[in-house]
Amino acid sequence: MILSCDLHIHSALSPCAEDDMTPGNIVMMAMLNCLDVIAITDHGSCRNVRAAKDIEYRLRSEGKKPPIVIPGMEMECAEGFHLLAYFPDIESSLAFEDVYEKNRIILPNKPDIFGHQLIFNSLDNLVGEYDYLLSVSSYLSSEELTKTVLSFGGVVVPAHIDRDSYSMLSSLGAIPPEFSGKILEISPRTTAAQMIEKHPDMDAYIFVSNSDAHNLTMIADPGFGYEFPSHFRSGFGAKDFVVSLREQSHQ
Repeated sequence: MILSCDLHIHSALSPCAEDDMTPGNIVMMAMLNCLDVIAITDHGSCRNVRAAKDIEYRLRSEGKKPPIVIPGMEMECAEGFHLLAYFPDIESSLAFEDVYEKNRIILPNKPDIFGHQLIFNSLDNLVGEYDYLLSVSSYLSSEELTKTVLSFGGVVVPAHIDRDSYSMLSSLGAIPPEFSGKILEISPRTTAAQMIEKHPDMDAYIFVSNSDAHNLTMIADPGFGYEFPSHFRSGFGAKDFVVSLREQSHQ
């Protein structure tokens, strides 16, 4: 089964995202784009994932076909690049967030400079604003973050490795041998073939292409095709999808 996916979407909780990137707007736009699976991956927090999951469940109960919502987070490691974390359920994502929050720079957010960090409920009502800037670095290394995410049942994917900033390649010059994963994210501006042509040593990796959407028009249409293993085909959910990513990344 080939699933249409976009696994890198920022809600209005990320200071760099548009304020209309509410959980409901994201899920509805993804449904209009016929996406099967999406991930909410805000900087340093998973606080809007529960609302998105509730909206997914409500739409499904109404007989509609919303995308499966994967709990996620975009992290910045001590080396200065971004990693995507995906979790099997909301509880594990929030438990990891508690750890991440204790190991990152704490600075008050300045909404007039960095942007608002908005928290919504499942009715898309604004219920709060996160006070501390989320787009800051962790004190933990990429290896430490990866091990911690794995301990919560999640999986880590280096973000937009083709970019000239905040990417593993731009920071380290190569994929370090101690990184245990086999999945790498690229932006829509390149392809797996182009990356392998430029970096032949990457031919053993699996590439996924996501939107890194910060506004509604950026959400992938139609999304990248992910080949979902046959043994998960009956009634799969977020947990099954993340387990599949773990199996492919650490096979």
